[in-house]
Amino acid sequence: MSEVSGRQVRAKRLFDLPVVFVKSIRRPRGIFLTFSCLASSILVPILSSCSFQPTSVTLSSGPAGGYYNRMAEQISNSTETTVGIKIRNLDSRGSEENLERLFKRQVDFALVQLDVANQAMQQGKVQAVAVVANEYVQIITIKKSGLQTFADIQGKRVAVGTPGSGIRFTTSQLINADKLTIQKDDSDLNAAFRKLNAGQVDALAYVGSLIASKNIRQNFVNNPNLKILPIEPELINNLTILNPDSYQRAILPIGTYTSRPPIPDKQIPTLSTATVLVTRPDTDQEKVKQVTWSILSTARTYSQFYPELQNGKANELLRKGLFYVHPAAEEVFEEGDPSGVIIRYWKNNTDLQSGVFILVTTSFLGLMIQQWRRRSSQKMLNITNSRISQLKNLLAESPQQALRAIEDLSQEHRLIFIDGIVTTEVYEQLQQKTQTFANECRLQLEQQRKKFVMDTLLLVDEWQATLQTNPEVALQNLGQLKQHYRDMLLADQVDIEAYIELMELTLISIMTLVPRKNDFPQAF
Repeated sequence: MSEVSGRQVRAKRLFDLPVVFVKSIRRPRGIFLTFSCLASSILVPILSSCSFQPTSVTLSSGPAGGYYNRMAEQISNSTETTVGIKIRNLDSRGSEENLERLFKRQVDFALVQLDVANQAMQQGKVQAVAVVANEYVQIITIKKSGLQTFADIQGKRVAVGTPGSGIRFTTSQLINADKLTIQKDDSDLNAAFRKLNAGQVDALAYVGSLIASKNIRQNFVNNPNLKILPIEPELINNLTILNPDSYQRAILPIGTYTSRPPIPDKQIPTLSTATVLVTRPDTDQEKVKQVTWSILSTARTYSQFYPELQNGKANELLRKGLFYVHPAAEEVFEEGDPSGVIIRYWKNNTDLQSGVFILVTTSFLGLMIQQWRRRSSQKMLNITNSRISQLKNLLAESPQQALRAIEDLSQEHRLIFIDGIVTTEVYEQLQQKTQTFANECRLQLEQQRKKFVMDTLLLVDEWQATLQTNPEVALQNLGQLKQHYRDMLLADQVDIEAYIELMELTLISIMTLVPRKNDFPQAF
């Protein structure tokens, strides 16, 4: 019995250890700080990468090899190297066609002149992402043409750009504002220069960045007889006042295209409008953020189109003069890297940190405790099986002792279940095992009791036979029988109820066989 009790104590101590650990885990500050660091180190990368990351977008630009097309290639390089987004660059005739594609949802983004997109912006159909260049209005003619100012093109043959191009739109705006009548030519830029040199047109219009158009520069280098017509101050004033969100005053510096001879040979008053990357208001915000950030973070690479970006403040220059900026782009200009916005929100929100810390730590503890309970449950099943195997060896000799031991084990299981160390499912398995063995013990006790009764009856019969021949020996045998029952009781082979039942059975038998009073008073 002492061996069984010792095993019970060791088993109880073994299964108490995890409970002590779980209770003590609330106390040490070091463990708390460890979980805090763990939560932060795991959560920040998750938060910074949890947002949807687009992989490709479409952009409508301009004629192959032209200024807009090269601008789109630069944007594509920026997005691919900074945010991993590939841009599908679609050629077009120019700003008006790009805007039309955007309306029809054929593309995600478009490069347009600001004056072309202005009306659509006012109507809420499109919104700006960034200014990527400034385009200058340039009316080019031959020095011997006799033309001195923009107003002199009245009635002349002028190449105003191809249909759908921003050049054609801006030139038409100036002609209509100045109430001029001209003979329009729809040639593209290369064909327009050929016609100008051949005398087939009197002038051509170009709207573009000063340093981005290699074609324009090369034509001025090849033909020093070209010149640029100034725009009258009154026309400049009229357009900048009526359309301040489309046009700004500008000056073409001396020697912009060549220095010897300088072309232009004097400062030329003109107008400028911005080259703007635009999108629809309902374009996915994550796309807009990523594209905006790619341009902002590589702003100096756009100085070939927008010289001020070389040394200026990019987040100001890229939205200079814009009234209708996409909210996602505005957020990037104000906050910077869109992934950094999430991290900053995390750092500045202590309530969120506390909530997430509790969530992470409790989840971690829950998983740890669940795993521990699973292992503990398996250990408990193994220990129970081992204990029952040991008690089975005791069952034949002392079923009463085995029954008490298995009942003690069942009580241990109940306490462990109350402490939450084992699951309900495992507890039911343990109860089933202990209950099955307890039933075996009770069956063995019942069989033992019946055997004791039969043995007692046989002893009484034997005592009766001896009584007739040798009363003294019969009396001695009766004393031995009583001592045998006492030994069984002390050895825990029978319980007190069985002992009393055997003694009563013996007494009743003797009283029946020997009705005389006081024959054997000393026996009981």
